[in-house]
Amino acid sequence: MREYEFYQLDVFTDNRFDGNPLAVFPEASGISEDDMQKIAAEMNLSETVFVLASEKALKRLRIFTPKRELPIAGHPVVGTWNLLARLGIASKTGSGVVRVEQELNLGVLPVEIEFENGNVTMVTMTQGGFSGGHTISDSNEISLIAKGLGLDPADLAQTEELPIQVVSTGIKALDVPLTSLRSMKKIKINPAVLSDIYLKYGAVGVYAFTFETIEPGSDVHARFFAPADGIPEDPATGSAAGSFAGYAVCHGAINRNRITIEQGDFMNRPSRIFAYVTGEKGDIQKVQISGRSVIVATGKFYLEQ
Repeated sequence: MREYEFYQLDVFTDNRFDGNPLAVFPEASGISEDDMQKIAAEMNLSETVFVLASEKALKRLRIFTPKRELPIAGHPVVGTWNLLARLGIASKTGSGVVRVEQELNLGVLPVEIEFENGNVTMVTMTQGGFSGGHTISDSNEISLIAKGLGLDPADLAQTEELPIQVVSTGIKALDVPLTSLRSMKKIKINPAVLSDIYLKYGAVGVYAFTFETIEPGSDVHARFFAPADGIPEDPATGSAAGSFAGYAVCHGAINRNRITIEQGDFMNRPSRIFAYVTGEKGDIQKVQISGRSVIVATGKFYLEQ
């Protein structure tokens, strides 16, 4: 019998039982790809991370949903490097920032780990290049999106300047503007209808958002749905938050380079994601997201020889 230690963290929060749960296997050498997928399904969290040696970077991260492997994801990167720093990888005794490189299936990307008196306070990941893809303006498709979200078309707030659009910083999401927090709260997804529309455009899920927020210091409130991957709703979605930040600045909807995103409140798992955009309207050069994490549990997973 082979034993593998794993940790569970809550990510994009300082509080246990808030944020987005994540499982991390910090020493995953010897676990086959097939077993990684089975373990992720058994964990049944949005994502599970397996940490491996890398010839290109400090570590390689393989990220799995219950259904498939992803090229990049936000809360797995933020949570994993918070854990690895606590375990002594890229650690710092005083205060300051440690910069490392990680290998993902998308490629090698940098991570910045902030310390205060030797304690990890924040992890910032640079995402892939921002791209804005297909925009949806057909009234029939808009009605299907509304139906998939369990809303009326009037709850959607798309305009020519702020469209329903497929966006990406390495993994595609379908961004859908809504009119208000009230509309956000009303969402009750139809998984089959919603999956059909976003999968048609190669996206991994729907990122619904509104510029009405719960907290006055926030810029946007979001909810993310990926039922085709076994994720009816995600409490915090770093990859989609990053591509949204690029989308918002690219379209001129937000003219600041630092964006605070609320997510998870309607699941009773409030999460706060901080996004940073280098560039301006029509010219996005770099997108980063950052957040905090807290360790919740540790245990052992057993595999046959």
